[in-house]
Amino acid sequence: MAHTELTAALASIPHFQSLPPDLVKSLAEGSRIVKLAPQEVLFTQGEPVRGFYMVLSGTVQLHRSTPDGRDQVLNSMGPGHTFAEAAALAMRRVPASARALDEGAVLVEVGASALAALMRSDPRVASSMVVSLSLWLHTLVERIEELQIDSAPARLARYVLRLPGRSEGERFVLELPLPKKDLAAHLAIAPETLSRLLRRWQDEGVIESSGRELVVLDARLLEAIADRDEAFVRKARPTADGR
Repeated sequence: MAHTELTAALASIPHFQSLPPDLVKSLAEGSRIVKLAPQEVLFTQGEPVRGFYMVLSGTVQLHRSTPDGRDQVLNSMGPGHTFAEAAALAMRRVPASARALDEGAVLVEVGASALAALMRSDPRVASSMVVSLSLWLHTLVERIEELQIDSAPARLARYVLRLPGRSEGERFVLELPLPKKDLAAHLAIAPETLSRLLRRWQDEGVIESSGRELVVLDARLLEAIADRDEAFVRKARPTADGR
């Protein structure tokens, strides 16, 4: 990628959008574009940090190995999302691993040393980083709550309801951004449980599903499942899984 394209990619990072062009150009000297093949690893938990990243295309999954040997998915990052800011700021080892999903990914990497120099020269960058880290902390707290409290149906329903899509009369059409095996990992649901839930909701007339396209036919019932409103679920669909 040409230097001008790298500079344009850097200027699109939310932390740097208010910076004057000369500072963005100087940042390009310590940055690079990273292209990942499908399933290629970007970094592994415990490695020294190289910088922080923004996804330009594709999807990158962050996951962490637990002491008992399980692999816990932390988040799936699509275009426009940034990650690894905390490790880059502290110049620490990365606390999780990152890999591209099946379609591969293209990212911009901002070197940790270049970031530190920029923060010393412009306090607006430091302020933006604080906001980003606060939002990431909020996301992690929400995710911990979902994993500890919510059932598999509630997690899946909430995920579907948050996705963008288009209205077609009373139908809402959307596309799952992840392959189903990766979606199952993201939601901490066994793949067979995810398939069973989608099939059950389709049989009950809650959704229609074909590949990665999903059509929501009964949004109110999905909302009740997401909110754990068991009374409404039992009334609307006596067989619906609202546990």
